[in-house]
Amino acid sequence: MRRMTAPLAIALVCCTVLAVHGDDSEEKAQSYWMKKKLQYSQSILSGIVTEDFELISKNAASMKALDGLEKYVHPRGEYRMQLQALFANDVLLRNAEEKNVDGAALAYVQLTMSCVNRHKVLRRNR
Repeated sequence: MRRMTAPLAIALVCCTVLAVHGDDSEEKAQSYWMKKKLQYSQSILSGIVTEDFELISKNAASMKALDGLEKYVHPRGEYRMQLQALFANDVLLRNAEEKNVDGAALAYVQLTMSCVNRHKVLRRNR
């Protein structure tokens, strides 16, 4: 399953780059990434609330893969630093693996704060 994730993620990025090509391509790309990560984070929260650790792991791993690919699409300095600050995702994955709902909840809050800070940077740079 994990061997399938990387090729699928690369294909997703290629399709996204092609789909958003145009005058407002950067804005469309940001909107696409945001929508996907919002879906993943909502599913993570659902997994935390229901103690569905597989759902948490699946969506945290997908978000991590998307963040890893996104840095190649949005190479801005401050924004890339915020991407690197998503260490909370690793903590979230570890807590899901350990079936630690309290730890996963705390990591989710840290992940959310990282997202909020990233968007502050984006708004400031507009």
